[in-house]
Amino acid sequence: MSTPVEAMERRTIVAVAAVSVLLGFFALNDIPIGVFQDDGHYLVLARAIAEGAGYRYTNLPGAPAATHFPPGYPLLLAPLWWLAPRFPANVMLFKLVNVVLLPVAALGVRAMARRVGGLGVVAAAGIAIASVASVPLLFLTGLVFSEIAFIAALCGVLIIAESLVRRSDAISLRAALAVGTAIGALTMLRTIGVTLLPTLLTVLCWRRRWRDATLVMTGALVFLLPWQWWTTVHAHDVPSAVAGAYGAYGPWLVEAWRTGGTSFARAVVVENLRGLRMPLMLFGLYEVAPWLQAVAALALLGFAAVGARRLWSRAPVTVLFFVPYGLLLLAWPFPPDRFLWPLWPVVLVLLVRGVTALGGADAQPSVRRPARVATALLTVCFITWHVRNWSERSWEELARTNARVGLAAAGVALALPRDGLVATDQDAMVHLYAGRPAVPLVALTAEQHVRTRSDDEVA
Repeated sequence: MSTPVEAMERRTIVAVAAVSVLLGFFALNDIPIGVFQDDGHYLVLARAIAEGAGYRYTNLPGAPAATHFPPGYPLLLAPLWWLAPRFPANVMLFKLVNVVLLPVAALGVRAMARRVGGLGVVAAAGIAIASVASVPLLFLTGLVFSEIAFIAALCGVLIIAESLVRRSDAISLRAALAVGTAIGALTMLRTIGVTLLPTLLTVLCWRRRWRDATLVMTGALVFLLPWQWWTTVHAHDVPSAVAGAYGAYGPWLVEAWRTGGTSFARAVVVENLRGLRMPLMLFGLYEVAPWLQAVAALALLGFAAVGARRLWSRAPVTVLFFVPYGLLLLAWPFPPDRFLWPLWPVVLVLLVRGVTALGGADAQPSVRRPARVATALLTVCFITWHVRNWSERSWEELARTNARVGLAAAGVALALPRDGLVATDQDAMVHLYAGRPAVPLVALTAEQHVRTRSDDEVA
């Protein structure tokens, strides 16, 4: 006979799965693929794999090797091209991938909150539902983006990484290798996942577990070495004019830092620090008075910092993971929001741990009362803003605008000679919906993240 806790576990698992399935179908939409370029590129690469062309951009002249995105997500999509090879009749099938992955991610968050965060059954279920019900994750679910798969994988990797660190007995060779291999596989979904590797290695080396660190590194290299070889060999296959959207990250970033110098690097950090205000949007506080933003940000940072301190002894890898991840986020010349949302579930765990510590019965009354008031206000703001945006589906506005422009461009391209090359800002949609080879009209540069290009530069 099961205990009350085990029974509650089962009920919350069913509840989280059921709610996240409903949310997945709620997020589903009829927006074409390619409205934000990356989603179109994932599909082009998946088709190339499915048709035996290799990991290549078949939409570009000469079909150069793909080095911009790691192949994990395109490999996940590729089998669907075999099942339904007719485009755009198969669009909804590809969109269902994230609908299926959303409950997987939600259950992963619940398990991570329990096993890594040490939270109770109800709190873990609440974090899981709050995560997948957040507007950014609903937005990503409705598109063919890799973040939902990454969140599901990240939660699983954090669980096994913390389990590895927690064990004081001699672990098996297979276990350490498996953790390293899992980190390497995570990196194949999103490049920034590689920051988990130095995090885990640092914790293991700090505890003088040299053998375990070596095994973890060896396991990670199973994926990282082949990918590094591929991107090095084909680093210059993509012409420099389109390298920002299609080429390897390394040469593109190095060139930007070399030409821009310290002033460019400083401007990127400043711009990305401004972008880190984005989570305030989830509380409806992104456009309020600066002083109110500052108060809310301090409250959230305070809860998260206390939560991180309480979690440190239990989950050092998870807490330390924010350091290399955050440093890379600050240095990357790109809006930081798409890097923030995959960590949102982990941030929620820190916030709940902080709220429990500062607003719990054991806290000092002078701290407990303000903490409870701040928690109540932030919760009301979070729910109010989300309820309003759920009803309006406001997150789809930009995507639908891009879709109208992209489909119009595809319609124009259909009237052009079939052997012509189309230059357009909607190159992914033009290729997918018109079947024409297409390249970006305006090159994506790192410098445009921190300054507006002049008309001459654009021309």
